[in-house]
Amino acid sequence: MVLASTAFDVSSQSNFVAYWGQSSAGSQKSLGEYCGDSSIDVIVMAFLYQFPNTKLDLSANCRSTFPGSELLHCPDVAADIKKCQSQGKAVILSMGGAAGAYGFSSDDDGRKYADTVWDMFLGGSGSQRPFDDAVLDGVDLDIEGGSTAGYAAYVAQLRSHFEASSDKKYYITGAPQCPFPDAMLGSTLNSAWFDMVFVQFYNNFCGLDAYPQGFNYGQWDTWAKSQSANKNVKLYIGAPGSQSAAGRGYVDASTINSIASDIRSKYTSFGGVMTWDASQAFDASSWGQSVSSALKSGGSKKRALEPLQGKFISTRSANVTAGAMQVKLELVEGSDVYISDTENTFGFHVRIQSADQPIRQGWELHIPLPVGVSVAQASAQAHNIRVHDNTLVVVDGSSINENMAVAFRVAGQHIGNEFGLPDPAKIMLYTTA
Repeated sequence: MVLASTAFDVSSQSNFVAYWGQSSAGSQKSLGEYCGDSSIDVIVMAFLYQFPNTKLDLSANCRSTFPGSELLHCPDVAADIKKCQSQGKAVILSMGGAAGAYGFSSDDDGRKYADTVWDMFLGGSGSQRPFDDAVLDGVDLDIEGGSTAGYAAYVAQLRSHFEASSDKKYYITGAPQCPFPDAMLGSTLNSAWFDMVFVQFYNNFCGLDAYPQGFNYGQWDTWAKSQSANKNVKLYIGAPGSQSAAGRGYVDASTINSIASDIRSKYTSFGGVMTWDASQAFDASSWGQSVSSALKSGGSKKRALEPLQGKFISTRSANVTAGAMQVKLELVEGSDVYISDTENTFGFHVRIQSADQPIRQGWELHIPLPVGVSVAQASAQAHNIRVHDNTLVVVDGSSINENMAVAFRVAGQHIGNEFGLPDPAKIMLYTTA
């Protein structure tokens, strides 16, 4: 696929990508309305479903055509594309899809069609441009049928246009299914330069519903770092936006947030989450907003952290100070704390008390877990949490005013009656500098 936007950060690990156009939920908002949602970083318009004899299908969002042609002409969508881009979002066009008549018979066909796409949708100057003078930020290769021929040559020819153009930065990405290697895009992914890959972790045995044992993100990470032409390619977890968006693979927002947090902590290749599609993910359930919010609260850019230095007291609580600020960290026992060897879960609270003044916005709490404990899942209500190097890491953008408790639920192997509470003297609280 191909993207470009002055605001879009391809190196981020917190991008949220949504497909739009096919109205898989039965109805959908306009492109411009979805772009008004700060949750979305990239919108993929679906689909350019027939090529090299170009035909578009954007469902009910565009019906008009150029005179004497079946090629769609979409001025309203063009205006929305510009609106999205003005808000720092990247807008790309998906080629292929599950249904359609597409493919190349040779490398030469691929190169010729790259010239066509450049002139019709990107930085060229074709006589018939479906989105008029709006210059798209990319083309997504969602190839699920037809021949595998010509795509590497297609990508290479597009890149030659990108290199000759200085007004925009373009990106190439693809959307393979999770079984590795992908039957349709595998050889192209190995030989052509891709900036982002949206792996469809649904409708297959290796999807989100198979996490953790059958979930094969690790295979894709190995490919990214050893076989991909671009060793810095970003991989996205592709997820259905609701139960009806796919035959299998849907997980609720809380579950995918936990999975994404785990993957981000283990793999530098992680780029964010992609969803099919906007009409499903941004319905009354707010699945899309929840997933995007969790991604962004974890962030991808390293923040400057300022340790709250002080004398730790090796009791059930620990006092820390930073300048005039005094903070007490206290492990709270009682009805809040539970240990269950039948469910293999463990829970506790940490109370953070600001003695004299609020902690400024933005903090991280690092809680080392006992050696030998293998944690599969962790959750903290209303907070973003992940497990990294056997440490619970809680991230929050709010302030701590007087007395706040963070409740944890941890699940995994080797958690039972022998699992003691973490030592509060080893808990570290950080604030953003």
